[in-house]
Amino acid sequence: MSNTSKILVTIGIIIGFIFFFGLLTASRSSSGNKTPGIFGIILLVGMIAGIKAVWKKEKDNDDNHQLDKK
Repeated sequence: MSNTSKILVTIGIIIGFIFFFGLLTASRSSSGNKTPGIFGIILLVGMIAGIKAVWKKEKDNDDNHQLDKK
C-alpha cells in the first residue's frame, strides 16, 4: 500500500472515530452523563489499533531463490 493511500485511510479512521465518539457522547449526555465512559475508551483503543494496522511495515519476502536439491 502506498503512503498516499495509508494517509487517506488514516484520515478516514480519524473521521469515523470523531463521528462515532460524537454519537456516543450525545447519547450519553441525553441520559445525564457527562463523559463517554468505557465505550469511549474502547473506541479510542480501536482507533489506535486500526491506525497501527494500516501503518504496519510489510515484511520483505526474499524466499524466491531456488534451492539445490540432490
